[in-house]
Amino acid sequence: MKRSRFILGGLFLAALTAAITLVLFPPAGVPLLAARTPFVERQLPSAAIHELMDIGVAEINGDELLDIFTANHNSRQVLWVADGRGGYADMLSAWGLDQDPRFPGMEISQDEPEVKEPGVYIYWKGRNANSQFPLVIRTHRMSEVGRLDGTLQTYSVIRRHEGSNFTLSGPQSVRAADFLMPDTTMGFATDRDGVLEVEIASPGAPVNVRLGGAFPLKNVFVGQQKVSPRAREIDFAFQDRHGMAWQDYNDDSRLDVFISRGAIGGTLRMFPESVQKNVRDELLVSQGDGPYRNIFSDVGLDKRGCSGRKVAWVDFDNDGRVDLFINCQDRGHVAGNYPKQLYRQTPNGQFIDVAANVGLELASREIVDFVWFDADNDGYVDLLTHEYDGFFLYRNHQGIRFARESIGRGPFARADNPQLKGTTEEYWFVDGKLAVADFDGDGNLDVFCASKRGNVLLVNDGKGRFSVVDPATRGLPRESATAGWVDFDNDGIVDLYAVPQGLFRQRRDHTFEPTGVLELPSRKYMAAIVNWADFDNDGRRDVLIALLENFSLWTWWEKLYKSNADRFKWNLISFGNLGNANHWLQVKLVGRAGNRQAIGARVEIETAEGRQTQVVGLNDGAFFSQGHYRLYFGLGPKVRTDSMRIRWPNGQVQQLRSLEGDRLQVITQAEPGEPEARK
Repeated sequence: MKRSRFILGGLFLAALTAAITLVLFPPAGVPLLAARTPFVERQLPSAAIHELMDIGVAEINGDELLDIFTANHNSRQVLWVADGRGGYADMLSAWGLDQDPRFPGMEISQDEPEVKEPGVYIYWKGRNANSQFPLVIRTHRMSEVGRLDGTLQTYSVIRRHEGSNFTLSGPQSVRAADFLMPDTTMGFATDRDGVLEVEIASPGAPVNVRLGGAFPLKNVFVGQQKVSPRAREIDFAFQDRHGMAWQDYNDDSRLDVFISRGAIGGTLRMFPESVQKNVRDELLVSQGDGPYRNIFSDVGLDKRGCSGRKVAWVDFDNDGRVDLFINCQDRGHVAGNYPKQLYRQTPNGQFIDVAANVGLELASREIVDFVWFDADNDGYVDLLTHEYDGFFLYRNHQGIRFARESIGRGPFARADNPQLKGTTEEYWFVDGKLAVADFDGDGNLDVFCASKRGNVLLVNDGKGRFSVVDPATRGLPRESATAGWVDFDNDGIVDLYAVPQGLFRQRRDHTFEPTGVLELPSRKYMAAIVNWADFDNDGRRDVLIALLENFSLWTWWEKLYKSNADRFKWNLISFGNLGNANHWLQVKLVGRAGNRQAIGARVEIETAEGRQTQVVGLNDGAFFSQGHYRLYFGLGPKVRTDSMRIRWPNGQVQQLRSLEGDRLQVITQAEPGEPEARK
């Protein structure tokens, strides 16, 4: 009795302590805004997303409202489509973009399906105390449906299996060859209500569940949406989605998407050929208002073991058709070369990998981040990379050949710390992002690289020769989790936002001053992704921020109410920009078929305040993804531009005079000899 009272008293004391600390020391997942800030918090459909790989912005359905997408490894992602009233609808399942369209909601989720009807429920559960994702087979009201038996097979190791009221056989593993993953099989059976959890070493490995006997399929419920299978053999294969590159491939005014996959954590070459040929990236094209269709294999694309990370559409040869560049990374699990992929698009929409032909195979180079832009102003886009041993420019020689040039190193290079390669938190989590803008108004595009190990400013002389500048000499922070350029007050001068330091306003002499606006707690976050976009079409750029806490710095009182799953929970916050009296101009370019989003087009505007230069595709805040193609110009006290010059991706130049501000101008590429078209 005394022991029971002692335990109950301890539990009560722990609960009381947790309640007090929550009041005295709130989680602080969302920063408090100062009274004079020009930002106000916006409501999002969710305040947090687990297992986030990336978050970005795209105008997907052509309604001139910006939507939000995420990539989440093997976990449930979102596709929030704006409704024009400040709200969003998640269209992921409606548009058939689930990882497995046969079983929408089968992805790993922190939530569990409602167990109500009699039968068997099969679903993936979120991280447990062992940091694993168990596959769950749950039976309910079995007296009404009869006996269940079946087998589970996977090319992986079953680390743990635990259940109640199940009879099990195995697991048994067989290796066909030393280099192959083991073929593991386990049998299960029950006629009672119970739960079976199976931890598979590689959740990304394909899993086959075969149901035997005469168990009614209408009483089998798969995933969060409880979909009944059409056959007794059920195959589960996660997509391990990383980068999502959006553009209108099939020319129907809706964006299609290429999605890079991680090749089962970089171990794909360890699997049998039957598995390798079925693990592919995705090119999902819209079919009107119906579900998207994957045409990856139909158009000449080939995965070849690529552990894909960042992906981008780019017209590198100025032929008017966007090509595709994929950063394949060597995860260090399987020996061999992992060349980058550059797919040139042919006139009939097929793709041919020409990376080796043009000098961009780069099998021995490990790219942290990359950006495509015309660094030397010769009319062809170049590739600037942040690599494990420094910064490099791959100069484009007329779309035929790229020549590699070293730019230099910052205060930190990953090559100096090879042990970081296996440390996900420091090595893989969106550190080292490149942000491009003509911040000093000289017509040349400069680059800011944000890293927790040391920021770098690369200043361009206009010929593609970059000076490596200590950002502190310009008043910018030396270390940040992420950063991006933004003219937040529409005064026509580009500012910088950094996590955790907040907004830095640029002075006329091209130095910066901290404002403290949107500042976050120092060292609290180990990773951050920030997207600046005009979500409400009022002319002022709002901000969407995803933050991953540094769990190694959690205090004792935080640990009282946090679980292991919270280590992988990203807090989402968004702030609307209340703005000021400054005027603005936003631009949406509509190119010709083959590059409707005009990716790579360069736009220069002139006002009495000076010149501004922007490039379509460089406003993305996403780390691995692409889709934000709107351009934003602050006009300050001016209500219109003096002039606008557009250099389209195929080299065509358009001149426009006196564009009216305070609106979104939609400009269509003119045919040769035709005047410009604008809306």
